[in-house]
Amino acid sequence: MHTVKSRGAQPVVIRSIPFQIEEKRVLRELRIPRLKYVKELEEEGVAKSIKRAIDRAYTMIRGQGCYRTLRLKEVLTDRVTTEESDGLFIGANMVKLLSRCDHATLLAATIGPALEQLIEELKTDDVADAYFLDVVGSWMADYMADRVDAIVQTEIHRAGYDRTMRYSPGYGDWDLTVQAEVLRLVGADAISISCTETSILQPRKSVTAVIGWERKS
Repeated sequence: MHTVKSRGAQPVVIRSIPFQIEEKRVLRELRIPRLKYVKELEEEGVAKSIKRAIDRAYTMIRGQGCYRTLRLKEVLTDRVTTEESDGLFIGANMVKLLSRCDHATLLAATIGPALEQLIEELKTDDVADAYFLDVVGSWMADYMADRVDAIVQTEIHRAGYDRTMRYSPGYGDWDLTVQAEVLRLVGADAISISCTETSILQPRKSVTAVIGWERKS
């Protein structure tokens, strides 16, 4: 097992994540699985709206991310504690996810607010364009999380660990109310992610999650 250095240090911030919007993936998100390109759609008007959404997204998305790795302290019956927090990883799912881990990496990623703002403007006069742009934006938020995830995975494997699945607040019994604590610990203010009093991320096209550093058998 390699020594893990600088765990719990300052968050790592990733600016201007490069991206490509795959037409095949957008179509799959729209439950049109057999086509690879928008131009293959028989409905010309729908094809134009989807293509317009993709073109707009290219000009409005600014992918950013950040992550921070915490040292886990103790596995209890209802939670896993860290050196920074006793109330972050609470619930049976967190215990199951992190019980064999020495560390856990929190991550946050976003596409920024511009696309979301345009969606709100379009909702009044062009519901279809707003819908397609929303679908593209939601997928691209996950895309940005995947890019940060890949960097974290490389660090995990280099350190001699296996990784767990990526798990986000609000799934299972990991309560959404931890969102503010996740954002604080990961330093999400550096990429302008915050959350409302009801724990909804702002910008909404953002993702937070945890990945565990699991000891190899």
